Amino acid sequence: MNSLAEIPVTSFMVALTGALAPGPLMVTTVRESSYGRSVKPGLLLSLGHALAEAPVTVLLAYGLLNVDESFFPILSLVGGAMLIATGIISVFKPGSVNREAISPGGIKGVMPLVILGVTISFSNPYWITWWLTIGAAYVSKALVWGALGIILFYFSHEMGDLVVLGLISKAMSKGAQSIGEKRLRILIILCNIAIMVIGTYFMLEGAGSLVSAYW
Repeated sequence: MNSLAEIPVTSFMVALTGALAPGPLMVTTVRESSYGRSVKPGLLLSLGHALAEAPVTVLLAYGLLNVDESFFPILSLVGGAMLIATGIISVFKPGSVNREAISPGGIKGVMPLVILGVTISFSNPYWITWWLTIGAAYVSKALVWGALGIILFYFSHEMGDLVVLGLISKAMSKGAQSIGEKRLRILIILCNIAIMVIGTYFMLEGAGSLVSAYW
């Protein structure tokens, strides 16, 4: 990068495109925001996502993160299984829709959403692949400007996720308040099914890669 100013601008734009792509984090944001809690789910999920990306950024900056590509199918299988389990638990969790206080899976509080953001990040094999390829390239370019470059890259990247997920959360929250609880429950179930479909895709892709490699 030719100037320091390019780092936050390009990092923010790349984060926007990534956050707007349909995936487990976006689907979970839609699901949790359907309970009508304004921007809270999006902000807390993005905070968890940022906490997951902080150590990865540091490890890449110091050249300490290097995962063999042959391990990716295992990550796909494990990550897919975690997403499927999350969806199943949320679908069959007893209890009614409570727009005021309910949190993921019916658990109240701030930390469950943050932890969920961390878990979803690490369970997504494409997230890991992105950081070991595109993310690693960005970190190497930011390193030209030292610690300041890395700091600008990281916070600009997380700001992109925060903006997108916050806006999605706000929009879904307003929409949820205008529909009946039956339709709201259907929406939440559909989101959980989408998460399970994504998890199934991850597992099938991982299994296919293992079969191709060893048979």
